Amino acid sequence: MYLIDDIDEPYFLVLKTADRFHCILHSGEIELTDGTTMVLVIFVVRRASSGLFDMFIVNKFFHLEGTMSHTLMSKKDIPADDVDEVASTSSSTFALGLKLKRGTDFQWDELDLRNVASRE
Repeated sequence: MYLIDDIDEPYFLVLKTADRFHCILHSGEIELTDGTTMVLVIFVVRRASSGLFDMFIVNKFFHLEGTMSHTLMSKKDIPADDVDEVASTSSSTFALGLKLKRGTDFQWDELDLRNVASRE
């Protein structure tokens, strides 16, 4: 995760002081058939300034030769009424895609932060 000051930059997760994590989903280590290890993490953030949510999906690959690569995808301005469905659909889609394409089955670990109101 990289932090920068420009919240409009699509490839970075930026938290302002009053923003809060809504939930974090983690795939754990997923072994792929070529020996690569993959880790998926989905961060959902409630933006204090708008009341809308942003979702960031980080996909890291740890290759056998010791290199690492990653991708970062984002979906922004998700209404409160839709955020749980969007997060659920996104995580289910990734899990199903891995199962169909690579025969890999995994369960998401979820850190539910929906009721956290302050930094404390």
